[in-house]
Amino acid sequence: MLLTDLGRGGLAELAPPGACDEPAEPQPAEIARLRSAGALAAPPTPGATDSAAPVAEPAEHDGSCVCHVSGGVRFATLDEFKAHCRSDWYRYNLKRRTKSLPPVSEEQFDALVDGGADLGEISGSDESDDERDDERDESGGSVAGREAKRPIVTFTHRPSGMLVSVWRCVLAPGAAADATPARALPPLGETVDRLAAGAHWLVLLSRGGHFAAAVVRLVPLKNPPTPDAAGALPSKPCAQLVVIAHRCLHRYVTRRKAGGRQSVADGAKSIKSVGSSLRRHNEVMLTHDIRETLANWHSEFVRTAQLIFHQAPGPANAAALFGGGADAPLSRADPRVRGIPFITNRPTLAEATRAAQRLAHVDVRAPAPAADADADAEVRRARARKPSAPGAGARPGGGRSEGGAAAPVAEPPAAADEPMPPAELHEAARDGDAQRVAELLAAGADPTIRHPAFMAKVAYDVTDSREVRNAFRRRMADAPDEWDWKAAKVPSALTEDLEASKADKDKARERERKKRREREKKEAKLKQQHEAAALAEQLAAACAGTDADAIDALAARAAELGVDDGAARARAAQLRHEQDAFANPEARRRREAAARAAALEKRLGLAPTAAGGEAGASAAAGAGEPTGARCDWCGKPLPAQSFARHVFRYCTTACVHAHSKQL
Repeated sequence: MLLTDLGRGGLAELAPPGACDEPAEPQPAEIARLRSAGALAAPPTPGATDSAAPVAEPAEHDGSCVCHVSGGVRFATLDEFKAHCRSDWYRYNLKRRTKSLPPVSEEQFDALVDGGADLGEISGSDESDDERDDERDESGGSVAGREAKRPIVTFTHRPSGMLVSVWRCVLAPGAAADATPARALPPLGETVDRLAAGAHWLVLLSRGGHFAAAVVRLVPLKNPPTPDAAGALPSKPCAQLVVIAHRCLHRYVTRRKAGGRQSVADGAKSIKSVGSSLRRHNEVMLTHDIRETLANWHSEFVRTAQLIFHQAPGPANAAALFGGGADAPLSRADPRVRGIPFITNRPTLAEATRAAQRLAHVDVRAPAPAADADADAEVRRARARKPSAPGAGARPGGGRSEGGAAAPVAEPPAAADEPMPPAELHEAARDGDAQRVAELLAAGADPTIRHPAFMAKVAYDVTDSREVRNAFRRRMADAPDEWDWKAAKVPSALTEDLEASKADKDKARERERKKRREREKKEAKLKQQHEAAALAEQLAAACAGTDADAIDALAARAAELGVDDGAARARAAQLRHEQDAFANPEARRRREAAARAAALEKRLGLAPTAAGGEAGASAAAGAGEPTGARCDWCGKPLPAQSFARHVFRYCTTACVHAHSKQL
């Protein structure tokens, strides 16, 4: 049912909850009429939301689905399951699951909401702090009262006793942010009247470089259904949501696989790349395109819109709509500007249309049974009590307290007649004690229990140990009909034959791996031998040359392969010594002097000498010295074989070196 459907007589019969002295009980006929027309959801299956009870997996052929996040609730069709995943109940249980808390049933969740839980936090609203400033009073303080924190206003339809809920943000401009249901009735009537007269809404979504704007209107159907009885809630919608204008934009402004806008990254460090320059340019162009679109729509749609809904989380997205001072397309001071109180997906035309459809939707449900009144009162009393531990002011939606610290998720009241299931099997599986698990299973422990303390998991899913899981599989093989092993998540039975077969396969694989390692070792050794032979040839060729560096490199490689490189290193040392001697001026002078001495000896007809070594000495072989000849340095008689240098004769090479130094 949409908002304009309330104008068909149902709006006049709305009243705040508890306003009547004797509130009307919901009539079974009225409930059946609305439910058959699709205006009222079917009641949950009794016991389906009991998180402590074990939930069996549905049969493969029945097409049903089970939500384990909400404690194993079963849905008949996939569409019902998808609708549940978009509900606040599912999101609340998902938030509890991240905090390792057990799920709550739908009745417990409704009790929390009726007690004043912050549904906006539960549904994961992405409103920024600036958007929440719209919910503060003129004095700057926070709006008091639990009703002000709830984004939904609930009324009672007096003739039928049904509860009718609408979003608080759709109230006409001028309504107080903390309007109670009694004070919200006139603004709601104004909104319904203006929508029926043809007023339009403007929906703006901006996130991650995507922008979507849609102008929507509720248009009456050409063939509306027959009116119901006077004062009755319509069973079928008489209008439909129509998009009369839209615009979608997209620019590359976020860093791929890194997340975050380029402007945010620039605040932390200086980035000078082609991609960063492109993203900076696109941020400017996206802001320009958004403002140009709103400027073109200003006279026709923006100025005449009844309400303007937006969701632009983050400073960069909000600046495109509200930044710029007097030149800003929108102003937060405008009473028509409202934040969308629920989470949205990527901004597209379909998403903007879905958001508008959800904002215009009117929820009709039957009140909680009288048996739950005591539980509701207990929830309210628990919320009214001030917590003594640190963290007071925590909200049950999992949000943050006024001090900014993370607030714990509110715990639902535990039923006194609902005992906790045994947890010995779960604890043994968590600790990895396979022997203890086998003993508990043999003693009759139920493996299908989904324990609330273990996030509604069965014991098989609690452990990651292979031995523990094999204990479950062995028990399944020993007693296949003892439990619903499919509900226990045990995949298959593990018999002794299977274990023996697996052991044989493991041995065969180990033998194959050993053979492969030996084969690879032989191949590596043969390859090393071929490399050593090729390296020996290269080393011999290098030693024939004069490149000492090349010889050293090949010698180092030869040492790694175990090839003898002593001769190569000696050849490299000799080449370096010769190079150093040739480059030394003193050595060059000595070589030139030795050459001149050899030439002089040749001209004088003296015995030829060998110009080798530093002294240029030569041995006088075969020529006897004259009788009485003595060494020209030490004066001793010359031996049969003496040494000559220039015109001098020496007995030993020491005399040659000593005389040459003096000269």
